[in-house]
Amino acid sequence: MNTTFYIKDNIENKISFYHLVLFLFCLPFDRFYSTLVLISFMIHIIIFLRPASLKLPDPSVFILQSVFYVTLISSAYALSLTNGLEAVSRQLAIFIFPLLFFYSALDLHKYRLVLMRSISVCCALTVLYLYFDAIRVIRFKGLSLHSLFSWKFVNQNFSLPINMHATYLSMLIVLGLVYCLQQILNTAGKRKIFYIGTSLVLSAGLIQLSSKSAIFSFLIILFTGIPWMLLRKKTRWLYFTGSFVFLTMLISFILIFQIFRDRFIITLKDDLFENGTIVDINGRHERWNLSMDLIRQSPYFGTGSGSEIPLLRNSYFEHKMYGSYLASLNAHNQYLSVLINSGVFGLFIYLATLGWGLYRALKYRDIFLFSFMILVIVISVGEDLLDVNKGIFIYSFFFSFLIRSLKKPGAAHFKQLATRKV
Repeated sequence: MNTTFYIKDNIENKISFYHLVLFLFCLPFDRFYSTLVLISFMIHIIIFLRPASLKLPDPSVFILQSVFYVTLISSAYALSLTNGLEAVSRQLAIFIFPLLFFYSALDLHKYRLVLMRSISVCCALTVLYLYFDAIRVIRFKGLSLHSLFSWKFVNQNFSLPINMHATYLSMLIVLGLVYCLQQILNTAGKRKIFYIGTSLVLSAGLIQLSSKSAIFSFLIILFTGIPWMLLRKKTRWLYFTGSFVFLTMLISFILIFQIFRDRFIITLKDDLFENGTIVDINGRHERWNLSMDLIRQSPYFGTGSGSEIPLLRNSYFEHKMYGSYLASLNAHNQYLSVLINSGVFGLFIYLATLGWGLYRALKYRDIFLFSFMILVIVISVGEDLLDVNKGIFIYSFFFSFLIRSLKKPGAAHFKQLATRKV
């Protein structure tokens, strides 16, 4: 396991590699640290940039940056120039990461698995810390250990100590889980035991965070991506048996504890419609309806970058949705968000970009890229992924990294795929 944090390469590539590892370890924590590492990595790439390597980026770089260009163009007719520029600055990472990976001399494909291992180890350590903190609070408050499975320590309350949204931490955990499962299928001995243990920790964290969209994404990956991309026909029946046993255990666990029954069954309706609290906060369904009203006012090019929240706040106030107004809630749907800000033009670019990434994942049968695209596609239904710093960093880093680290197969590889028993 010592290769996780040690590589044999020249000093330039070692520095690049350790920047990426450090960035991954900073992702679950305050954005200040990941931003600092990104700036340091950018300075490093500029310092080691050679005149001979200065060339026009290939088309994939511009595709990876396309969402940023949509935001930049839409800022030209934003209702507020300040809000438009703020939206552009927030998405700068989407512009920067594809360029950094393109001009970096580091062989991303060579260290792809090592970096994926880093994110799985990082997430496992983060989950262990969150459980440790939760148990520490339980002991300090004199609560029973059973309260670990209550609203006090589930979902956002579980990730509260590191101040990270439960869904975005769950995205990282799912990517780490997929890596562990891939290694379990391809390794033996002590390594397999290590990955089984890590996957159990990550699974516990995923359940404790209880992000419905992340768990749904993981189930899609578990029952479609992994058997099709990693297994041969003769071993799939055994895998499906084990997967259904896991699913049965998961459902049983959810049904045993009331908190998880409430989270995955009862409050699913509340998430879509209405959550009654001291100040009424309407569910996603009501906010989506108001978003559609805004979209109809300017369907083709939208109302400009950064217009979503100001316009929605006006609508919330008019419709007496005071909880949503005071919290300045966005639409909680990336597709609707793009339509409000950039119209059909922006949505077409966003969908085309996601489709391009999914196509490449399916073409090369790459389980990591496939998992990431499924996560983005599903989570975009319930979250404004590209409206918050962590979502932007996860999108920009992993999309660029997984695309740039793809090893383009030659004719022999496609011949192997064609003759493979599926």
